[in-house]
Amino acid sequence: MRINRLISLILVIVALLGIAGIAMAQDQELPGAGEGGIIIRGNTRGSGNLGPLVPIRCSGVDCSDPNALIYPSLIALDPETQQYEPGVPQTLATGWEISEDGTTYTFTLRDDLTWSDGEPITAEDVYFVWDALQQGEVIGLSSSYAPAAAALTDAEIIDDHTIAFIFESPNCAGLQRSALPVMPAHAWGYSVEERDSFDWASLVNHPMDREPSVTYGPFKFTRIEPGTGVYLEDDQNYASDALDGFVRPSGFVYLDTPDQNVMVERFIAFQPGDINYISEPDASTFQTIQDAGAQFFAAPGRVWHYVALNLADPETPQNGLDEEGNPIPQGNHPIFGDVRVRQALQHAMNVDEIINGPLNGNGTAMVAGTIPTAWTLHPELERRAFDQEAAMALLDEAGWTDEDGDGVRECHGCEYAEEGTPLEFSMMNVGDIRNDVAVILQDQFAEVGVKVNVEVLDFNTMYDDNMGAQIFDSAVAGWRGALPFDPDQRSFFGAQNDIFGEGYGFNFPSYYNAEFEELGELVATGSCAPDEIKEAAHRMQEILYEEQPYLWLYAFNSAYAAAPNIANFAPLPNFGAWNIDQWAVVE
Repeated sequence: MRINRLISLILVIVALLGIAGIAMAQDQELPGAGEGGIIIRGNTRGSGNLGPLVPIRCSGVDCSDPNALIYPSLIALDPETQQYEPGVPQTLATGWEISEDGTTYTFTLRDDLTWSDGEPITAEDVYFVWDALQQGEVIGLSSSYAPAAAALTDAEIIDDHTIAFIFESPNCAGLQRSALPVMPAHAWGYSVEERDSFDWASLVNHPMDREPSVTYGPFKFTRIEPGTGVYLEDDQNYASDALDGFVRPSGFVYLDTPDQNVMVERFIAFQPGDINYISEPDASTFQTIQDAGAQFFAAPGRVWHYVALNLADPETPQNGLDEEGNPIPQGNHPIFGDVRVRQALQHAMNVDEIINGPLNGNGTAMVAGTIPTAWTLHPELERRAFDQEAAMALLDEAGWTDEDGDGVRECHGCEYAEEGTPLEFSMMNVGDIRNDVAVILQDQFAEVGVKVNVEVLDFNTMYDDNMGAQIFDSAVAGWRGALPFDPDQRSFFGAQNDIFGEGYGFNFPSYYNAEFEELGELVATGSCAPDEIKEAAHRMQEILYEEQPYLWLYAFNSAYAAAPNIANFAPLPNFGAWNIDQWAVVE
């Protein structure tokens, strides 16, 4: 049976990683359908500001996590292989074909699924989502779906259970772009026949935004209590996808807690009716959770931190490309415009000290913007060594020396700053563990004559007013990578994403490299042969390693924890709750 293969895989992972305390599927008699108690997950983001419970309008994990339990997808990653495969629970596609020219993906859909109101799930529901993607700002489309909206130029319903997606050009990320949530078209009054007259603005502030009444998943929406939590209840309509043919828990609650510390304190008290499941807590809490006797699982994850450096002139921010798509010269940051300074700072960083300090050892050093578990990870590229002598030599070579003996280097023949300018810059962060990292870096850089001013800002001030406006020096920030990891890293380092101001892109450093751009295009639209993609991705990592638009930090281990009385808790890397329909709260 599939569940037995998965449990065997978990045992192998546990043995390899040396992780103990995981409760496997138990032989004891467990509660039946809807009798398994309530799974209560701690939520530090708050339900009062919960984003839209319309998947394609949701931009954060605050709404995407509950949406994942109440809406199906066209396709999804198999938790065991972490690749797109047909027949994954809570997905529609039983298979797909790709045309010879790589532009058309035809999906065959299941014919046995219904929405919670009894209406069948059909190709029209998939088409509705594709159509909605094209509406952009009219519906408040999440930026997460912007790549899919741009790539999917057309869709065609072949019959009730077959649909084709058409790409303008061959797309090596075609399956990833097709991994879309599916929404009930009839709940919004949409039909393909009358699509030309449909009021797309009606998706905004629709009742489905806050109280979705038509769904498909192991749970269905019950209510939101702002300041308390989001409440779901079991949906036995999901029986055909549930591992044992029924949903065991009676409900699921995202319970508001003010911060990580409070969440962990409540969790490890193991009180009935309180938090009994935590997903991806801060690494600083791992040991506390394990010491309390919780079921605990950790493995290399996809959340990673970095120090963004502004390479461009912060006095004259501008987009990376003009209207014809030609690169616009960005000027040079007085300090970071010189690659030797960037390389010197990487040499001056003792990343292991950070990992073994604030992270309590629960992380893996990054090399060049690719997470350690990515299938395209460069096998031979080693991180730039912690070497203070090498750092100081590079700074000397770049014209930054300490002539006045005050411990801070100044520009004496440097490339872009005025003579006598101190080697001093600001490093922003939004608090939490990132501030701990910034303070450690402040001390490490001081040892080679670099002065750092640490600034803690709120999220919007840091991203919207500084990084997005491209008027910053540096920032400790983080990304949560897609699965599977996208080898085309132009989202973060491509000129088309060097956009400042309102609607800013994610190329905060204003980085540009012509070869990198060509390789990104090859990865995205080339032959799509895995070996060729891997070769191009390796070269992209080499370029990022040499040119250092970021200072590379670490990827977190992702952890999941459950109270000792949660049966069938059997997490996999990146999929902590893949079998949640079979969990149960037991005595």
